[in-house]
Amino acid sequence: MCVCLQVDNDTIWNEVHSSSAARLAVGSVVELVFKVASGELKNGFAVVRPPGHHAEESTPMGFCYFNSVAIAAKLLQQRLNVSKVLIVDWDVHHGNGTQQAFYADPNVLYLSLHRFDDGNFFPGSGAPEEVGSEAGVGFNVNMAFTGGLEPPMGDVEYLAAF
Repeated sequence: MCVCLQVDNDTIWNEVHSSSAARLAVGSVVELVFKVASGELKNGFAVVRPPGHHAEESTPMGFCYFNSVAIAAKLLQQRLNVSKVLIVDWDVHHGNGTQQAFYADPNVLYLSLHRFDDGNFFPGSGAPEEVGSEAGVGFNVNMAFTGGLEPPMGDVEYLAAF
């Protein structure tokens, strides 16, 4: 028998599998970025589930338990003294947890391309006006698409944004 816990409207914690999957996702991303940062690999792309960008410092949400990218970036800063980090998040949803983690950090440029619909699309954050705070002002960039799926967010829209 599996015991499942409702974390939020969309997120379920399965006591048998969720912990392993979330920890493997974080570990995979951390391992990859350390290999790239150390020069062992030229580049990399981690396709992991759960993704992580909705998880906030103390709140899992949106199918995310740990924020893999935020954890990896903070470890790069702390352990390898990496002074500049770029996080590009292209997903239909805004990465509210990643934004929160670096909102006041001038050493991390967070760029998010996402559907916004004037704040009416999950998670409701990621307005173009959300640019960072304190020393981090200008290091948070939200390319917020509005208009629903008319026109759709497709290749043309993403290429124009990039």
